Amino acid sequence: MAYGEAEIVIHRPPEEIVDFVMDLREYRKVDEKLGKIHSIDDAEDGEGVFVHFSPKILGMPGPSTTQRVVRRSDNRIEISGVPAWTDALMTFSAFFSCQATDEGTVVVRALNFNFKKPFAWLFNPLFNRWLAKAIPEELANAKAYLEAGSHLP
Repeated sequence: MAYGEAEIVIHRPPEEIVDFVMDLREYRKVDEKLGKIHSIDDAEDGEGVFVHFSPKILGMPGPSTTQRVVRRSDNRIEISGVPAWTDALMTFSAFFSCQATDEGTVVVRALNFNFKKPFAWLFNPLFNRWLAKAIPEELANAKAYLEAGSHLP
């Protein structure tokens, strides 16, 4: 398994941060991993959205994919891959959580790539190194963007 997690304090309310992340076209400005967004559609069951995009993985264009992004009532966002041909290689999940504190909102971001054998031995170390750098950079970008008010009209 390739897993990366980072935490940062952002001086904005949790709801504002979650709103920003859920606006995927806007959030793309701070997260290069989103790559090119092709479409965002409401889920038929009313639980979140489906985003179809071409991610940037390890700084390179990745295969077109669709993920489900769901906002939970506890200022948490859960992200999962939808069934696709890439499931033969790996599955994906991720989350954001936002917790208000006296110092600001603690934001935790995690991504999990569960590579299947025989790919795991090659991709796990590579992705772990990438995620250890990419997730803190993403959160630092989000912090700077939000605290500067760049997301506000």
